[in-house]
Amino acid sequence: MFSSEQIFDINGDMGQLEMAIKFAVDMCGVERDKIKYQITKDGKYCLGWGDEKDGWNKYPFDFDTHIVSEIVKQHLRKQDVEDPYAYEDGSSELGFRMKAIDNVFSDEKDGIKNPFFGIVSIEAEYIYYGK
Repeated sequence: MFSSEQIFDINGDMGQLEMAIKFAVDMCGVERDKIKYQITKDGKYCLGWGDEKDGWNKYPFDFDTHIVSEIVKQHLRKQDVEDPYAYEDGSSELGFRMKAIDNVFSDEKDGIKNPFFGIVSIEAEYIYYGK
């Protein structure tokens, strides 16, 4: 994403997703017209900048963090994720977890095709608010 060893791992509620995507895209420095996506078999929504032949899909519109965040939200809400906090004393809601993709030279890692061109992966995750 940024450098080979840089750590980027955050979570939040769906209302924070657009800001998180904007931050990640701004930090990586890739021109917005080059940003592509892929969805892994286990449901991770990934942003990157590789060629379509490398597993990355071009958006059929100009990249816009608001539009993309709404697409990602819909995708995450369709994932079958168990709420680990269902019986805790507090409340929980479906949110997201965003991680930098390891920029390794590999055909595939963690279900991500050609991860060298990856920026971040986004997956559904419950967030918890304790009492």
